Order: sequence, then structure tokens, then C-alpha cells
Amino acid sequence: MADMAMLRDSIMQIERRYQHDFAALYLQTGMIAVDDALKGGLRRGAVHEFMGEGHDRVLCARPTRLIAQILARTTGPVIWIMPVEDKEAPHSESIAGFHKPAGRMAAHENAPHGLASVESSRDRVGSAALTLAGISAAGLDPQRLLCVEVDPSRLVGTMEDILRTRNVTAVVADLTEPLSLTASRRLHLAAEKTSVTGFVVHRHRHPLLPNSCWTRWQVGAACSAPCRVGGRDVLSFSGGMSLSLLRRRGGDPLFWRVDTDHDASTAFPVAAALAHDTLAQGASRSRCGTPAGLIWS
Repeated sequence: MADMAMLRDSIMQIERRYQHDFAALYLQTGMIAVDDALKGGLRRGAVHEFMGEGHDRVLCARPTRLIAQILARTTGPVIWIMPVEDKEAPHSESIAGFHKPAGRMAAHENAPHGLASVESSRDRVGSAALTLAGISAAGLDPQRLLCVEVDPSRLVGTMEDILRTRNVTAVVADLTEPLSLTASRRLHLAAEKTSVTGFVVHRHRHPLLPNSCWTRWQVGAACSAPCRVGGRDVLSFSGGMSLSLLRRRGGDPLFWRVDTDHDASTAFPVAAALAHDTLAQGASRSRCGTPAGLIWS
């Protein structure tokens, strides 16, 4: 009996230690179905890559917003690295609320939700800057965010150096070219050593190369399920999001469609056309029989 009691006590200690460390192993996305499929969320101390879809492939507004929402659920400093822009180019926009160099225009703080957390330069495809309004709307405290501009040739090396720095929660890097296998391995080893999480945003149209990133995501737009009134489908809008897990270590690819509710306080705001309609004042409809792969946020 004494041996059995000691065994139970040992098991309880292991379970408590596991539960304590479990939260420290993952970054939750806030979407239960996604977190369950990933056994807890995005792996900390690893590098995850994101890209947009269709017209958002270069701007990456939706991937940027999703990353900001994930990091909003954490604490500690976040460093966002982006390639330095051509200072002689007109309409070049900088980081709103952080600095405003001479000869540059600050990004508008009243940027619409449709632009998520980034705003693009009108004159150069692929030139984008974070906006304070977008970051705040995604829930990420701008006071936690440090934005760094570096030469594109030194961007990956700078990310590796920051990943090796302790007391940093996450590093996000905007890439204008694919990540090589060698570079991804160096980033993964750096992140694994310090448990700092890395996010790579591919703001280009080049094909992605095989690499050592833990996961690869593609985020795009998706039409929501139609709103039913009196047994009829009366309205469908493009406020939803398609979330594709293209590859992950030790797992199969997965796909979800993130839909929105009529409640304007949800994590993914509903479109203005619906949020200000009388339908928004009523209770949400029953979701019995919601098909697999559909997430309500």
C-alpha cells in the first residue's frame, strides 16, 4: 500500500508539472478547433511562416492581423523586423505612432479594418508599413511592439540575432524573398535555444522553398455563412477567413473557415453593413449541425 501511495504521489507531481509547463509550450490562437488540432496551439521556441492568398499575397493584411491577434494573448516585448524602404520614393509610409522620419508620411491611424494591420505604398508593390490603428484593433498593445527597419540582405541575420536574445516573446520578420533551408535551420536552432517564437511573413509572390519552419500557413478571405431570417438565407458577406495549414512537423495539412457572429465584440469584427443593422441587436442563431472545418469566432 505504501508503494502504491508513493506511485500515486509521483504521478500527481508529474501531472502538475506537465500542466504548468503545457501553457508555456504553446501560443494559443484563440480558435479552439485550431488549438485542439495543434495539441495546444503554435509551438513556442519555433519558427512559423505565414503568407497571404490572392490579392493579399504581397500585402499580407490578413496574416499580419492574425499574427497580431495571437501575440495579443501573450505578454512581453515583440520585435517586428521589416526591410528598409527607399527613402526617396514618394508616399513611403512609416510606422504610425513610433517614428516619423523626415520626408515620410505617417500611416493613417484611422485605417479601415479591411486593411487589417498594414497599409501599402501606392507607388511600389510590396511596400507596406504597420499602422497603429490596425495593431490596436487586433488587440496587440503598441507599447509592447518595437519595429526595426534593416537592409533586406541583413533581415534574416537580424532575426536570428534577436531569436538568440532572451526575455523576448516573439520576433516577426517581413520577407521579400523565400527563406532558404540553411537559413531556416539557423533560425530554428536559435529559437529552440531561447524559447523565443519566430514568425515569418512572406510578402512576395515567389514560390516557397522547403525549409525547417515548424508550420506553414496561408490566410485568405472567405464568404461567411448566410444569415437566416424566417427560414431564408438573406445575407452573406466576406468577413470570414480561410485558414490553411499547408505543412507542419509530424502532422497532416488542415483547413478551416473562420466565420463571424452577429456580435460586434467578437475577435474578428463583423462587416459594417451587418454590425449596424438591426439584425446585430438580436441573439445569434443556433449553430446546430455546423459542418466540420467551420469555426465561429
